[in-house]
Amino acid sequence: MRALFNKHIWLKEFRSVRWILLALMVMFLYAQTGGLYSDTRIWEDQYNYFQSDSFSKDQEQSADDAKLKPEDVKESLTLNYFTTGFPGDHYQPQYTMSQSYFALSVLVALLGLAMVAWERYTRKDHFTLAAPFKRVHIIGTKILLGAFGIIVSYVFSLWLGLMHMFSVIPSEYIDLDMKKVYLGLIGNLGTFLLIFLLAVFLGTVMGELLSTVVATGVIAIMPSYVYTTWMVFMQAVNPNVDLSKLVNWTSYMNVFIVFGNSDFKYGPFVVQMILIGLLIAGAIFFYHRYSVESNGKIFVFSYMRIPSALLISFGGAILLINFWVNGRYDSTTPLSLTELSIFSVIAFSGCLAVCYAVLYRNAWMRK
Repeated sequence: MRALFNKHIWLKEFRSVRWILLALMVMFLYAQTGGLYSDTRIWEDQYNYFQSDSFSKDQEQSADDAKLKPEDVKESLTLNYFTTGFPGDHYQPQYTMSQSYFALSVLVALLGLAMVAWERYTRKDHFTLAAPFKRVHIIGTKILLGAFGIIVSYVFSLWLGLMHMFSVIPSEYIDLDMKKVYLGLIGNLGTFLLIFLLAVFLGTVMGELLSTVVATGVIAIMPSYVYTTWMVFMQAVNPNVDLSKLVNWTSYMNVFIVFGNSDFKYGPFVVQMILIGLLIAGAIFFYHRYSVESNGKIFVFSYMRIPSALLISFGGAILLINFWVNGRYDSTTPLSLTELSIFSVIAFSGCLAVCYAVLYRNAWMRK
């Protein structure tokens, strides 16, 4: 265990990603600290308007049923939790929760890719694996350093922004639903860690950089498409199905999306934590077993080609089904289960044929 905290490993890993970590800190400060400062100014503008003569005149000129009561004014200024989208009856910070998070998601993915996949691509892993350290300690250092950088950047930027917001907004206008606050803000941190660990894990099982980048993006967005396709099938099986019951699973499919747990349930948060644990275990397991001779191959381990081809074909079929269904929105004829099933089989078979051609027939993939 002492070797895991050897300063030489940490310095080597830090030097290789220090610019990404710096960019990550700057982006978090911009998105969260700067965002919450902006949200606070918006709140102040709303508060000042309600105290102004203009508001009084507007109230006098409004119809009786359109006038705002004092309790309505207070409710519209009260901060109760953090979310995305348009604010409801209560005040919700918008800038912080709706902008810049896509760029942050890309940055944490790049951090994970730089830890393993980029090292493979530049052949720097030859030096890393020749160092007098156990592979478990090397991958452990990579994961700990990346996670530490994400956590510190996230928590510090959020703390700065919230301290300013709470110092400006009077306590009478703060009525936080702590369950939603914890599941929202801690869930966001879990999302960033999950994306980072996904990139690290894929870097341990794939030997080609471009394929790793594509796979990271596809896997991150795929759950929502799978969910949409599942809903289409359920409606084809039973046109009278209660859609509200299907929508209840939305948060489970959005584990890679910031504030994807829009219903603030414990279940999706638990699923997120389980996936984080599995990705850590998988990254350690496969990093311990790969060799530098596998660099340049799509898959480092030959036995992963068949299950990966099946998984990729399934994902490709899901995307094709979504495109096909979206293209039929103008049609007055509802989709039948038969035609949906036939198209799904054809799409899956076509994607599987492409995977076979790429993974088994191209000689440069088997060097």
